[in-house]
Amino acid sequence: MKKNQFNLLYSVILALALVFLFAACEEEGVVEQEKPKEEETEREKFFVDIRITKLPDRTTFRLGEEPDFSGMEVVELYTDGSKKPITDFEVSCSEILLKKGTAKATVTARNRNKTFNITFEGDLAETGLPVLYITTENNAVINSKENYVNATMTIKEKGKEPLKLSTRIRGRGNATWTYPKKPYRLKLDEKSPLLGMNEHKDWVLLANYCDKSLLRTGISLKLSELLKFPWTPDSRFVEVVLNEEYMGNYQLVEQIRRDKKRVNIPKKGYLFERDNYYQQEPRHFVSNRGYGYSFKNPDPEEDLTDEQWRYLRDYVNEFEAVLASDHWNNPETGYPKYIDTRSFALWFIFQNILANIDTNVYVTKDDMGSSKIVMGPVWDFEWSIGIGWYDGPRPRPANYYVWNRDFYFDTLLKDPAFKKLIKEEWQKLNVYDRLLNYFDETAKLLDRSQKLNFRRWDILNSRVSVGGIPLGSYEKEVACDRQFFINHYNWLNGEISRY
Repeated sequence: MKKNQFNLLYSVILALALVFLFAACEEEGVVEQEKPKEEETEREKFFVDIRITKLPDRTTFRLGEEPDFSGMEVVELYTDGSKKPITDFEVSCSEILLKKGTAKATVTARNRNKTFNITFEGDLAETGLPVLYITTENNAVINSKENYVNATMTIKEKGKEPLKLSTRIRGRGNATWTYPKKPYRLKLDEKSPLLGMNEHKDWVLLANYCDKSLLRTGISLKLSELLKFPWTPDSRFVEVVLNEEYMGNYQLVEQIRRDKKRVNIPKKGYLFERDNYYQQEPRHFVSNRGYGYSFKNPDPEEDLTDEQWRYLRDYVNEFEAVLASDHWNNPETGYPKYIDTRSFALWFIFQNILANIDTNVYVTKDDMGSSKIVMGPVWDFEWSIGIGWYDGPRPRPANYYVWNRDFYFDTLLKDPAFKKLIKEEWQKLNVYDRLLNYFDETAKLLDRSQKLNFRRWDILNSRVSVGGIPLGSYEKEVACDRQFFINHYNWLNGEISRY
């Protein structure tokens, strides 16, 4: 009995001992788990900065090329010396992207910036267009419309040998000269057939700054060609790099001049212009109707005689007097005696197909004898195809004429015979589908060029002069112009069919 009691007591004491032993071990284990937390607090780290550990695979690019920064590696730095790779950093560049030289590229992450150098050199990035590389003597700035600057020009066209030429260059234009993207005039030292066009010394670089489709001049010259005007200036789309800086998409165009391969009139024939800026010209006159005229040929400073000047002034005034007379539309003694009526009809059709609100009015007359005034060549299409002095939704409503109340057409359109002539010429037209094809094909041709041009001139979201509401993209501008052309042509067709 006593033995059994002893064994029972021994077992209870042993069990209690084990309980206390396990409790002590558990308490000791909790303490051991807390020690790493104390150590972690002692080692707490803080973000300090970022570092570029590897530059991009390329840091040298062609002029105008969009930089590719692939291969770059950037890390975060911490107080304990540790590093952590960053994948969401951003890289931005300075505006020198479109000028040869070295620029700073900036890496940004976690509100920290680091910079590195990138270089732009060599030829312009490929856009599919020929490139004119113009370098002025001593890198002189072109800041005058009167004074030429000596320059060299190299034309590079894919698949052909570069053509190097000596030239002079100056500014040109009236309102267009005031825009940031400048138009220029070239006078080569020797005649040259640039880009397959007829050889000549005198050329124009049109900037087309206000035209967000870049198509208006090209479409207009195509229409002039289709209407078979006596001469249509030939042109090519090009890129221009001036003194190692990309200037944008331009049109290289034949200058309007008397020449056997341009305005083919006699050497002493008249090429003159109804000119709102006539007072800037060396020789001019104002007609009795108040129209200012300036002379392009004979040369007003070297060749134009007083007799020639008086003859043309008197001829224009006599024509205007006949328009105001009782016999104004008499086939023998009225206005048909003084003007080539078909050229006036075609010019009116041309301007209205384009809805060209504001244009240069060039006219010719072969001599001081029995020749008549002939309209053309055509020039200046900046405010056409639905833009110009309009701030409403686009495409613009298409139901309007241009030039029906100006430059003698206010009177000519009162003559049933003249309206009949317009209708006859209109019915001969075969231009609608061809111009729509030109829209599509040329917009496709310019796709890469327009992207580079509007990086240089960021205007797609901005109003420019009287150009109206911006649409925000090149594609939307082209689509809008194309739709306006369709709407306006169809409206005009309905109008003229009732003549």
